[in-house]
Amino acid sequence: MLKRLALIAGAAAGIVFVRKKARQQQAEQDLWNQATDDVRAQAPAPAPSPAADQDTTAATS
Repeated sequence: MLKRLALIAGAAAGIVFVRKKARQQQAEQDLWNQATDDVRAQAPAPAPSPAADQDTTAATS
């Protein structure tokens, strides 16, 4: 009976260890991906100049 409890406790501890290790690896991968993202992909598009807006409204009127 005691051997069974020890086996179950060992298995549970192993599962907890493996899950914790997997979470750490995923967190490290997410951090690495965030650190190496392309900077240009995050830059907002430039706003059109007011002169360009006046040109397009004059052409369509």
